[in-house]
Amino acid sequence: MTEAAIASPADLRPEAREARIEHRIVERRLDTLLHYSRRLPMVYAGYLLVALVAAQQGLGIWPWVWLACTLTVGVYRYRVAQAIERTPPEDRLSALRRLENGFTMNGLATAPIVPFAYFSIPSNAGPLLIGIMLIAGCTISVASLAGSRRAFIGYATATFAFIALGWLVRGGTLGISLGLGTLILYAQLLSTVKDQGRSLKELMAVIDDNAVLSESVRQERDRATAASEAKTRFFAAASHDLRQPLHALSINATTLDILARRSTDSLLKEVSRGIDSALRQSSGLLDGLLDISRLDAHTIEAKMAPHDIGAVLRASRDEYAALAAQQGLYLEVEVPDELLWGLTDGDQLIRIIGNLVNNAIKFTTVGGVTLSGRRAPSGAVVVKVSDTGPGIPESERERVFEEFYQIGNPSRDRAQGLGLGLAIVQRTAKLLDIMLRLDSEPGRGTSFELQIASAAPASDPRPESANALARSLDSTRLAVLLVDDETEVLSAMCTYLHQLGWSVKGVATGALAEQALAAGFEPDVMVVDFRLREETGLDVIERLRALKPELPAVIVTGETAPSRFHEFSGAAARILHKPLDGDRLARALQEVVLGRDDESDATRAAGANVTPIRKTAH
Repeated sequence: MTEAAIASPADLRPEAREARIEHRIVERRLDTLLHYSRRLPMVYAGYLLVALVAAQQGLGIWPWVWLACTLTVGVYRYRVAQAIERTPPEDRLSALRRLENGFTMNGLATAPIVPFAYFSIPSNAGPLLIGIMLIAGCTISVASLAGSRRAFIGYATATFAFIALGWLVRGGTLGISLGLGTLILYAQLLSTVKDQGRSLKELMAVIDDNAVLSESVRQERDRATAASEAKTRFFAAASHDLRQPLHALSINATTLDILARRSTDSLLKEVSRGIDSALRQSSGLLDGLLDISRLDAHTIEAKMAPHDIGAVLRASRDEYAALAAQQGLYLEVEVPDELLWGLTDGDQLIRIIGNLVNNAIKFTTVGGVTLSGRRAPSGAVVVKVSDTGPGIPESERERVFEEFYQIGNPSRDRAQGLGLGLAIVQRTAKLLDIMLRLDSEPGRGTSFELQIASAAPASDPRPESANALARSLDSTRLAVLLVDDETEVLSAMCTYLHQLGWSVKGVATGALAEQALAAGFEPDVMVVDFRLREETGLDVIERLRALKPELPAVIVTGETAPSRFHEFSGAAARILHKPLDGDRLARALQEVVLGRDDESDATRAAGANVTPIRKTAH
């Protein structure tokens, strides 16, 4: 059993815990005794000194016979230890008894020198010196026994017993004192070994508890990670399935809006507005799920550049002014005359502020929302979104950043969203390295403060060309090749683009698209659904590029799995996420054909339905 293998609930039972602790004790004891065995040649040097002293005391050949016996035992123990170290770790534990038996053999081989010294040497000096050296060796070894009483008893008992007996037989005050002292020392050393054993058990209990706790933390972390991944997969799958029917409905709703504007029927116009409002709300909810899944998967890359933060705040005010007016609220911007240059990703910052403003408008009934910006003493740009709403209780201030959590919406009124806005804000602020602070007082409103790093001023290199592009978009008529195997979706897109006066060819497969090109259709851009029945949109793009290498491609997909975004980036100039209304579709196609890489202001304001992809050489 290793520290990593502590997983099942049964392991928490007291008997299982005790078994693990004993197992760990055996592991530690075995390791310590193996380390001791590597020092056996040094131990043998001490035996050599004992033999020399004994020989000098006139014991003849017997000290050398004794030395040979101890050498034989020492070599045996050393080779046994080496053999154990060469075995796999999982097979070593059963060898502990062999190492302990080696100590017993060593003790039995060492002890016979004592009777020769104490009963054959008449003076006390020789026996005293030999006894001191043998007792010192036993005492030193105690530190290396890891609390193994069995090893200590086998190693030291016979030696201490012979030494004590030898002094007691010699008699006299010195002999009796040394004999009793030897027995007392033995008892103390044995107690020390017992204490070592208890300390080792306590230590192994702490290590086991820490290992169990660490394993529990790891399991909880893995469960949380798996839950997060499952949530992301669910968001992607659910979003895809929901977007399919909404996509066709959105295109048809845009076509209906065109017809309603041409008609004098007021009921038709009212129905068109109602459908458009409901679809925008549904698309907003799905876009929130898409944003969360992309942020969690870290597939959004921040494009940092200098931006005038005051202009960003004014753009946000313009976007949400009508919504605030509908609620009877004011929406104002307070910025100094100087330009507030900050280093950030403009698109992502607009989404942060937009979410904060939208959230503030939802929950404010009287008063309004203020967007303010200023330069902090440190040079950073401080942006504050403040409202006069009901405020947030202190106990709820951490939870408001959780997914799907909303204060004061127990009925899950979908008009108030899914409760993802502040979760998206927090994740996006972290992505942009923006410090986010919440300040609120119940009954007196809420403010969110953003600290954005300062940046050197930058000039807009092409304001006139941007205006010229906007004018050209309104007048551009394109030829479009549509590939989608969903009949309703294909029919809806063809109908809408025909209403714009565009030339459209709609087909269900890549083979039919090739036939259309071979028959002479000359598209400006191809629009391909990713998930087709017999092939993928990427396969279709590859086939058509073999015929028209320069033809730009746009992928329309209900896929929201973040891993797909990298897969699409090499083939398509733009990714459009379902549901997509006709206006966004037409504007995105015009931008791609005219060669603009980034999103237009209108598209950016529309939300997360468009993912810009840097154009390739295709």
